[in-house]
Amino acid sequence: MRFQAKTAGRAAARKAACFAVMLFTALVARAGDFPAFSVSSGTPLLSTLPSTGAVVAQGGNFSAQLADGRSLWVLNNVWTGEIGAGGEAKAWGLVDGAAAFTPSTAAAGQPGSFTWVSDENGWPLPLLSAGMEEPGQVRKFWPRSAVCGPAGCAVFYSIMNNFGPEPYDCFRVGQGVAVSADPAGPYQKSREGGRYSLWNDIEPAFGSAVLADEDGWVYVYGRVLSAPGEYSVQLARARPGALASKAAYSYYSADAATSSWTGDLSEASDVMKDMPDEFSVSYNDFLKAYLAVYSSAQDGGAMARLARYPWGPWGEPFRLFSCAPGDYCYGAKEQPGLAEEGGKRVYLTAEKRHSPYLYRVDLKQR
Repeated sequence: MRFQAKTAGRAAARKAACFAVMLFTALVARAGDFPAFSVSSGTPLLSTLPSTGAVVAQGGNFSAQLADGRSLWVLNNVWTGEIGAGGEAKAWGLVDGAAAFTPSTAAAGQPGSFTWVSDENGWPLPLLSAGMEEPGQVRKFWPRSAVCGPAGCAVFYSIMNNFGPEPYDCFRVGQGVAVSADPAGPYQKSREGGRYSLWNDIEPAFGSAVLADEDGWVYVYGRVLSAPGEYSVQLARARPGALASKAAYSYYSADAATSSWTGDLSEASDVMKDMPDEFSVSYNDFLKAYLAVYSSAQDGGAMARLARYPWGPWGEPFRLFSCAPGDYCYGAKEQPGLAEEGGKRVYLTAEKRHSPYLYRVDLKQR
C-alpha cells in the first residue's frame, strides 16, 4: 500500500508559520444562525521528513486535552513504514488502534509532534489489545473517542470482526468503554454480561462522538441504522466517574412519559439524521451554541450544524470546506481542546489521502 505525502513544512520550527502562510479567505454568506468564516487550506499533522520506521498514516484522530499540558490522541488505525527522500510514503504494517501524545494543547504545537505509545523498538502498541481468551486474529478494537479528567481517561471503542485479509474487511459487532488512571494505559475494557460490548451490534455505536459538558454530564453520541441505507444518531449520558457501567447511562427520549431521559434504550429518540460513524460535538462559547462537525457524504469535506442543547434540535447543515475527488477525505471533526479566543477560532481535522490534516476556521461576528 502506498500513501502520498506532502514535502512542505519540513522544519519543526516552521510549524507555527504554516497556519499564517496557508490561510486563505473563504468568506461564506450567512444562512440561518451560522456566521461567515474563513478556513485554512490544511496543515499535515504527521512529519514528512525522510525516515524509516515512521508512522505514515493514522485514522480516527480524536484528541483529549490533559491537565499536564499535553494532548492525548486516540487512533483507530496506525500505518508504519518509510518516507522517502521525495516525500513518498510506503506502508509496511498496521496497528489496529493506538494512542499518541503531543507536548502541547496549542494547535500550532500539534503538527510533527506526535509520540506514539510504543514498545522498546518504537513500534506503536495496540491501545486495547485482545486478551488471551479473545479471538485476537479475528477481532480488533478501534478507539473512537475519549474523555479525560482528574481520575483518568475513558476511551469508547468499536469491536470489529474481520471477514477477509484486507485492513478494512471487518464489521462492527458492538461498542465498549475502557478506562485507565494513566492516559497511556494500560486500559481496562469494561464487561457487560461477560462481554466487552456495553452495546451490541444493532444498538447505537455510542462513542461516535463524546462531549464532557459544563453541566457535569458526559454526553455520548451513537450512530444507528434507522432504515435501510439510512443512519441517525441517538444520545446517552452518564456522570464522568461512571462511564464504565452500562447501568449508569440514560438515553434522551422526546417521547418518554415522565422525563426526557430514560434508562430504557428502546425509548431513545433520534437527535440527528444523516451522520457518519465519527464526528464531533462541542459547546462553542463564541457562537453560544453546540457545534457538530462531520464529513460530507458527497466528497468527504467538512460540514457543521448548530443547536441550542446537546440533543438539539439541530439546524440545517453548512459546508465548511470541500475536498477534491483525489483527496479521499474522511473523518472530519473538530478538536475542541485546541479552540482559541473563546471558540472564535476552532480547529478541525480530516484525513486526506489517508493522512490527517489540521484546518483552522476563523468565525466572524453574526
